[in-house]
Amino acid sequence: MFEDDEEDLDYESYSRRRKKADDSKDNNLGSIKMKIPIFQGKNDPELYLEWERKVEHVFDCHNYSNEKKVKLAAVEFTDYASIWWDQLMISRRRIGERPIRSWEDMKLVMRKRFVPSHYYRDLHRKLQGLVQGSMSVEDYYKEMEMAMIKANIEEDREATMARFIGGLNKEVADVVELQHYVEMEELLHKAIKIEKQIKSKGSKSGLASSSTWKSNWKDNKSASKTKEDAKPKDSVAISKGKTETNTSSKSRNVKCFRCQGFGHIASQCPNKRIMIMLENGDIESASSSEDEMPPLENCSDIDIEEPVHGDMLVTRRALSIQPKDDGDKEQREHIFHTRCHVKGKVCTMIIDSGSCTNVASTLLVDKLELPTMKHPNPYKLQWLNECGEVRVNKQVLVSFSIGKYTDEILCDVAPMHASHILLGRPWQFDRKVTHNGYKNHYSFMMNNRTVVLTPLKPLQAYEDQIRIARECKKREGESERKNANERSEIESREKSIQKKREK
Repeated sequence: MFEDDEEDLDYESYSRRRKKADDSKDNNLGSIKMKIPIFQGKNDPELYLEWERKVEHVFDCHNYSNEKKVKLAAVEFTDYASIWWDQLMISRRRIGERPIRSWEDMKLVMRKRFVPSHYYRDLHRKLQGLVQGSMSVEDYYKEMEMAMIKANIEEDREATMARFIGGLNKEVADVVELQHYVEMEELLHKAIKIEKQIKSKGSKSGLASSSTWKSNWKDNKSASKTKEDAKPKDSVAISKGKTETNTSSKSRNVKCFRCQGFGHIASQCPNKRIMIMLENGDIESASSSEDEMPPLENCSDIDIEEPVHGDMLVTRRALSIQPKDDGDKEQREHIFHTRCHVKGKVCTMIIDSGSCTNVASTLLVDKLELPTMKHPNPYKLQWLNECGEVRVNKQVLVSFSIGKYTDEILCDVAPMHASHILLGRPWQFDRKVTHNGYKNHYSFMMNNRTVVLTPLKPLQAYEDQIRIARECKKREGESERKNANERSEIESREKSIQKKREK
């Protein structure tokens, strides 16, 4: 009994010593020097929110007062942010408002200036339309998770898993839905594993998944047979021994598409049934009646969108001398021209990676009466038409369609004689566009399908440019006549006023 009491006393003393040692540890991070990142005041909500998060991390490590937090953050302002903050403090003192003395008030003021009201709406819209497309499963999940965090979305676990599966590529989603999972992490790991299995099976089969095949198994067999029959008959005169040697060497190079073996073709394959052992130990067999492979037509979801046809957005047709086509090389020296529908009207469109912005012509905006908005960063340009330097200070949201493909693009408004719409680098970057330089095709993933845009023939593009140029000249002539009438009216008014004064 005494021994038990002594053991209890020893344990209590040990616990007290352990607790005292833990309390003596330095949990204060105030002695560690941490630098607050600088903020330049750029008009980018992503940059501001990232800066705000980093500052929050620094303040969490130090026991600063609210007033000190404001001063420390303001010290790191540079460029526009520094000037804007000083002016804000001066204006608040001038109108009698109290100064900003807490970090929370500072965040409210800065978010009002550097995070536009439509930022979170855009995040929600992006999240609703987010699909895997050409991304890997892991990259797609990270993109979805970051968008949800930025948009401050807190939803049920089941809703998040349904959102994730809804955006997966069809071949992955179909298999994932048959699996058992409870947590989001478990679902993610299963989807990544399934994607790897699909890729490995695709590489083993040797079939290209990115193109649409227009031939079937019989065509391949007949083509190989024709190739063998096309050999010269002079080979009959060669000695029998040599012929047998050539035949045996050729047969060794022939590959069977049924069992993947060498020395025979599929119709002569000794393996009448294919036995495949799956990962779970089950055995799957394929009947010998499957000698003929089914046609591989439309093996991928591809929408090939050709230019829109119809009367263009001009008041009359124009006849012109047309250049000649050059067969397959007709696109070699031409940029991408196409036609699209905007509010039911046929309009011309150019895709050019040399343009750093998307542009809509003033002709398009005026004709269709599209609502414009003020440009956040006005600039000057000089190359889109022949009227010299132009100041671009307006933007317009253009909704267009080419076949099944519909989109909405924010464009700068500028006078342009080349086309109604110019899609530049911003559109190509946002849609992750791939350009086929030989065919002059643009392709990208949208709504889990591959969209391929094909160009106009050079003759058609030339006709469109002639029509637009004539329409622009006509509008310029009408504008000049209107200005001349206004000037003459002003002059007549001035003369009448002068006569009255003389009287």
